[in-house]
Amino acid sequence: MPKRSLEAIDHLLTEYAGIRLFPALAMIVALAVLGAIVGIVFPKFEATALLQFPEATGGKERAVDLETFKRVAASYASPVQLSAFVDAKGLQNSPAAARLIVQSKEPGYWEKAATPVLPFTKRDQRELGDLKDAAVAALLGLDLISDARTPLLAVEMIGILGDYYVNAVMRERIRAWVLAGQADSIGMAKNIEAAIVRAELDVALLERRAQDMKGILAKYPTAERMDTRQVISLNTSDESQRFLSPLAQLVGFESAISQRREQIRRWDRDLKQKQLLAGFYVDALALIDSSATVEKLLPALKELAAAKLSAADSSQEWVREASLRVSGQLDSFSVALTQFGLRNNSVRVNEVGIRKPSRLAVLAAAVGILGLACVAFLRTTLRVARA
Repeated sequence: MPKRSLEAIDHLLTEYAGIRLFPALAMIVALAVLGAIVGIVFPKFEATALLQFPEATGGKERAVDLETFKRVAASYASPVQLSAFVDAKGLQNSPAAARLIVQSKEPGYWEKAATPVLPFTKRDQRELGDLKDAAVAALLGLDLISDARTPLLAVEMIGILGDYYVNAVMRERIRAWVLAGQADSIGMAKNIEAAIVRAELDVALLERRAQDMKGILAKYPTAERMDTRQVISLNTSDESQRFLSPLAQLVGFESAISQRREQIRRWDRDLKQKQLLAGFYVDALALIDSSATVEKLLPALKELAAAKLSAADSSQEWVREASLRVSGQLDSFSVALTQFGLRNNSVRVNEVGIRKPSRLAVLAAAVGILGLACVAFLRTTLRVARA
């Protein structure tokens, strides 16, 4: 640059900003170096990954729908829940877990940390148009994101965050199963007892009617030989069936009595099953509240089921059926737990652009130039005001 140009710039800076050219350049260079040093000393890396959910092809009960995830997110998007999970997993001394807990206290963290991935997005709708199954709310998974000072720490944070969401979804699935079991075993027990009482009354009334028919047959012996080929109405409000022969009516009553007694035996069997399972479900709900991780919860539930169901007579077929249903559902939860996980090779780590030393150096230098411009503007404004 010509000497006159440098002198002109130096004169302008001295007049308007109150600083000579070389001190101003030194300040800008110092700020750029300081920005580069900050980027080197305090780097920031961002890790992203896809947490895969089970596919919906194996049945709706396997897939995770948007409604379920929103309920889970509302319950578990909390530093308190995350801290309890970290303590239960024994990660109190993990720097990744500690950084996750600190970040979880920031506003808007949970909405950024996990984003639901739907099979059909607005972009797909714009590009492909309306699809037949676009309304399916089954999630493909979650887009997870975390940041840290080192790539390894960011990856560890992604792993803990993925385990946390898998544990949350499975824990709420188990809770929903236990609550449904409680409602079925406890809530329906009284209804079954009422149905048994009503059926026993029906049996008593039918037996009385059968005795009446036997009395009619004894009183009118020729009634047995009455022609039973009669046309009667099938309308339940029509009582033409009472004009059948007493013998035909007696057979109908005996058949109805047998049917009611069979239904009573079935209801009595169901009632015993529900009474047996009620104790398990009540204790299981308390066990869920006291267990923060599914890895510890499932073995505890299996032990509880074995203790509760073994108290009944295992030679009874209804006891074996109840035991198999509970153990089968717990095994299905164990299998479902293995179907969650981070997608292979989906963890990506990138340096945050704004924290790169070169960008911080340029940004710091720009801040220095902007500061000089502001000083020059204020000095000029004050000078004009005095004039």
